[in-house]
Amino acid sequence: MKRITLILLLAPFSLAAQEDSRPWMARENRIGLSIGIGTHRFLDQNTSPLIYQSKPKNVRLFYQLESKDLVVTFDVDVKMGGLQPKNNPNRMLVFEEEDYKGKKETKKFPAGGSFLGAKVSLGAFYKIRSTQESTFKVAAGLSVTNELLYPQGWTSSGMMNALSFAPKALVQHRINNSNKVTASMRLPVVARVTRLPYHNSVSHPESGQVSGFFKNSQWTSLGHFLAPDLSIGYEYLFSSRWGTGLTYDLNWHNVTTENQFKALSHYVRANIYHQF
Repeated sequence: MKRITLILLLAPFSLAAQEDSRPWMARENRIGLSIGIGTHRFLDQNTSPLIYQSKPKNVRLFYQLESKDLVVTFDVDVKMGGLQPKNNPNRMLVFEEEDYKGKKETKKFPAGGSFLGAKVSLGAFYKIRSTQESTFKVAAGLSVTNELLYPQGWTSSGMMNALSFAPKALVQHRINNSNKVTASMRLPVVARVTRLPYHNSVSHPESGQVSGFFKNSQWTSLGHFLAPDLSIGYEYLFSSRWGTGLTYDLNWHNVTTENQFKALSHYVRANIYHQF
């Protein structure tokens, strides 16, 4: 009788302990590498009326630490490729130059050039306990990102740097022990944007574009810097330590700190990562 009474007294505590210890999906401390290709299309009305496009190659290094309540991420992303006008890829820019003796010379330059993009991101996210199930989890937090776009060509169109602060959400669903799908959404609310000033164009070459670029920074928000970022992925864990996957990223920019700058990019990457 005493044994039955003791079991009844301890049962509620035992059930509570089981409920409180209900696990998240396995914690994912990882480091990995992504390689891919994409398209980047933009219009920078500060320096050119042409819509430019590039098909850059993309390399990304990512690192993630996960604790009971937090996920911390760090990413370095580099994109490189050629650059040309969308509608007339072989367009040449032609102008006539005259020296002090009156001698005239016609010069030609390709409207295209090269494209370089780089992005560094740091994020911290709290795992929401109400979604604490065996196959599903959601985390929300803050992401700090610095993004540099550096197209090179005769018109230097599209040069921009943006340090942005954004709320971001991570969602992950595990199909089984080896397969899972992921998604993330980021929307900057405050940004420090640097662009070439409108007057610092080809008509004022003596102004010094690099100097003008770094002097033309300002803080702004959603009214002048709209840049949502969406990512969807699939992952396959083929051993206890190694996994691979595919990721699709969609980025859009609408910046009006000077004349309008608009950009749309799509990237598909193959990933490999090591869990520890």
